[in-house]
Amino acid sequence: MTNRKLLVGAAAGVAALAAAGVATGVLRGAGSPSSRPDISSPDATSAVVASFPAAGQARARALLLQRTPDGYVCLWDSPDGSVAKGLGGCNPAAAPLGGRKLMVNLAYEGGPRASTVRDARLSGLAAAGVASAEVVMSDGSSRPLRLLRPGTRALAGADYAVIAYRVRESDLRAGVTPVAVVVRDAAGRELDRQATGIEG
Repeated sequence: MTNRKLLVGAAAGVAALAAAGVATGVLRGAGSPSSRPDISSPDATSAVVASFPAAGQARARALLLQRTPDGYVCLWDSPDGSVAKGLGGCNPAAAPLGGRKLMVNLAYEGGPRASTVRDARLSGLAAAGVASAEVVMSDGSSRPLRLLRPGTRALAGADYAVIAYRVRESDLRAGVTPVAVVVRDAAGRELDRQATGIEG
């Protein structure tokens, strides 16, 4: 049986979830409805903004950006391109990054300990002034993160960079997991850092 766990940080008023399916009203686990925002409304609009290509035993997944009619911007890591089965969360459209330069989610299969994680993915949005991003790993090394520019203004109200990164299988096998995501400006100055990790 596959256990799914979702950690979401940097969303306004949201802390990391302790277990899949535990929600605050703006977060939810796969397939479980949220009390708000209205993600299931026929008036909600969404678009695929990135993808996680298949790797090893991990299947391809899509990253969707959604705007709800009641004023939220949501980001969903989905196995089938639908919001209904997505993992992720939402923020008010007036502040999709919760007042920061970065909003990033970590979703993974297996766990909860790092040694039993089989697939881990980072997804997020970064402010327009962000020029580079990296994920800091538990062994002190780092991995560059590609910043995608799919055009988010229509749904999110501004042109954010999109992050979609699948943690390397070799890292997971070695017990090396994400610790934080760091974003910098063109001069290399750190703009924001968000802790996001898997329980040891």
